[in-house]
Amino acid sequence: MLPVSPEVKPNPLQNANFCSRLFVWWLNPLFKMGYKRKLEPNDMYSVLPEDRSQHLGEELQGHWDQEVKRAEKDARKPSLMKAIVKCYWKSYLIWGMFAFLEEAEEWLLVAKIL
Repeated sequence: MLPVSPEVKPNPLQNANFCSRLFVWWLNPLFKMGYKRKLEPNDMYSVLPEDRSQHLGEELQGHWDQEVKRAEKDARKPSLMKAIVKCYWKSYLIWGMFAFLEEAEEWLLVAKIL
């Protein structure tokens, strides 16, 4: 896939520190720009190598191949859902815990008010 423009901006996430990653501060310049004007395709950052579709597709393909082999061994139909879960469960677990903690904090604040 060709870049949107000849000069694609490097992704600031590559050099972001732990706090910036945790609180998504690395996106603040883009948010400010979007607040001031409508964002254009040239305003977007380049995709990180680990987020490129080719890399993600190859990773999922490997899990799918394993699922097909297991399904043949167990005489059942392969499940794409099982392959997806095995491929991405770690990242969903981590972000899910952050979302849970954030929601739990909101509920605790609401409980104190009531």
